[in-house]
Amino acid sequence: MSSTYIKLNGISFDANVAISKYTRNFNVLDGENSGRVMTGRMERDIIGAYLGNKITFFRKGDNYQGYDALWDYLVQHSVDKDGVWLEVADGQQTLAYQAYYSAGEQQIEQVLNGINYWGEMEINFIPMDAQVRPS
Repeated sequence: MSSTYIKLNGISFDANVAISKYTRNFNVLDGENSGRVMTGRMERDIIGAYLGNKITFFRKGDNYQGYDALWDYLVQHSVDKDGVWLEVADGQQTLAYQAYYSAGEQQIEQVLNGINYWGEMEINFIPMDAQVRPS
């Protein structure tokens, strides 16, 4: 699969990198009043559903500079307390949300003529706020 749509803080990286794996997920977070009562029934205190994305990026062709720019951008903004504004494909629409991420990793594929070629990187973007709240 190759998708070319992602923006971080309004910056599109689709001209420089490609996506080899794109996963959407959701997690429902419960508040402190959730738990089992004496009958065994689960009582929920739902805060909301958090819609997130795990994206695996790779270098397009020999564009190592564009790929390095994405890595540098992710590293630089990983310490922003407000995270990043992420815009990604979701179904047939665009999902936009404030997200944080806390890890990234790459392996070097090869060094050729003094140029480092890095492999895929997977980033798990976690929403800062619930996008879906109980009625």
